[in-house]
Amino acid sequence: MKEKIKQIMDYYGLNQKEFAFKISVSAQTISDVLKDKRNAGDKITHGILETFDEINPLWLLRDIGDMFLDSEKMDQVKRKKINKNLHFQNLEELALFCANHEDELMKIKVFSNIIEKNAAAEVLKLVKSFKGLN
Repeated sequence: MKEKIKQIMDYYGLNQKEFAFKISVSAQTISDVLKDKRNAGDKITHGILETFDEINPLWLLRDIGDMFLDSEKMDQVKRKKINKNLHFQNLEELALFCANHEDELMKIKVFSNIIEKNAAAEVLKLVKSFKGLN
């Protein structure tokens, strides 16, 4: 795990303190792991996987595959995160969520169909309003 942590830190250009902050552990914890004073526990591995979506969990935990997920698996991870966050207090939260996740949402057929139908309806309204001006 020590070598994997170093690889991740190097890839993202993070020092021990920055890395520790990102994954919500103390800098001393990371220092101890890198000095072989302690093992990386569940909190570290969970923090890595929660913070860095593109890290392959099988690589991190079992040394299987590449460091990064392929694009198809990344899409699955993004969809799971979207599904976890689908609870909104009001329409403003929903609109903000849609704006922040537009690329992922447009890959979902039902969502993209709704957007296309609404866009077509808006275009028709505009065309009709211009015809009325002539």
